[in-house]
Amino acid sequence: MLETGYQSKIIKGIESIGGVAINGTYSVSGEADLQCGWPHTDTLLHLAVEVKTEDDYYRVMKCINSDYSLNGKTGLKKHEPMQMAKIQRNRARGGMALVAYSFEQVKEYVDGIIKSKNRRT
Repeated sequence: MLETGYQSKIIKGIESIGGVAINGTYSVSGEADLQCGWPHTDTLLHLAVEVKTEDDYYRVMKCINSDYSLNGKTGLKKHEPMQMAKIQRNRARGGMALVAYSFEQVKEYVDGIIKSKNRRT
């Protein structure tokens, strides 16, 4: 399946729970493929999703640490270090951002963030 197929499935999953997802070509290099509003209580939480094919996801994940910093392994395409840096920066500022190939990955990530924030309050 092409990346667009993975994007479509993630968009449909987000829309099925009442969220919104915008897929676009952005003028700023390294922006995540999907800019989303994830439904939570009475609001939409911002979420950035960089969509990869399943094979590309595993290739990228071998080259980064859990905080999306580069781990020194080779294998990233020319534009991917910028994508990872933007995801890392977004997360460091308290935002939600990830690389994913499935809606289930996105849901698991967001649910974990929400549970973690609820435990702190």
